[in-house]
Amino acid sequence: MDKDELKREIRAIEREFQHARQLAEKNKAALRALDEQRSEREGRLTLALRAQQDYERRLEEKRAELARAEAEAALEALKNELRNRDVAAEAFASAAQSVIERLQDFDTAQEEVEKARQAILLRGPAELRDAAAELADEPGAPPDVFAEALTTLTDIVSQRADHDLERDLIEAAARSPMGNDISRLPTHLQGLARERFIAIGREGRPRQSNDE
Repeated sequence: MDKDELKREIRAIEREFQHARQLAEKNKAALRALDEQRSEREGRLTLALRAQQDYERRLEEKRAELARAEAEAALEALKNELRNRDVAAEAFASAAQSVIERLQDFDTAQEEVEKARQAILLRGPAELRDAAAELADEPGAPPDVFAEALTTLTDIVSQRADHDLERDLIEAAARSPMGNDISRLPTHLQGLARERFIAIGREGRPRQSNDE
């Protein structure tokens, strides 16, 4: 191979070498840019993760505060309802005592009516006995308004007594070992007893504090 041919090959190789070096420098520059972008992205990611953790912590704190506020509000509502119940209980006790006294007054008045009627029937003239009989077609029978009111009151008290008895039966069965007594209840009470059994189980579970 003569020297001119060698020179041409050298120049060609030099051109390829320059091209390869330029390409390498270009890729190096691109890699440096990527490294810079990566570092920047990693920095932003670190800041974002810190912000995320901070917001998560604040969110948990606010949720705990909300739960506490709701619990306090519920407790205050319970206290108010208990006060209202106690007021209603006092009013009922007063009304019940009044009803008892009115019943006693009625019984006394009814006895006096019967005494007055008997006095006329035993010692009065015939025309007065007839008048007394017309005033009381059914001796000893109370006025209709009294009988109706007493029937209504008796029905209400009877229904309440039945309700209280059923409630006591449900509670006792639900608190029996493993709820075994539930099956012994009347069919219409068994579902309520099972619900109460589950509720009692939930009440017995230990509660986790917000700090855990």
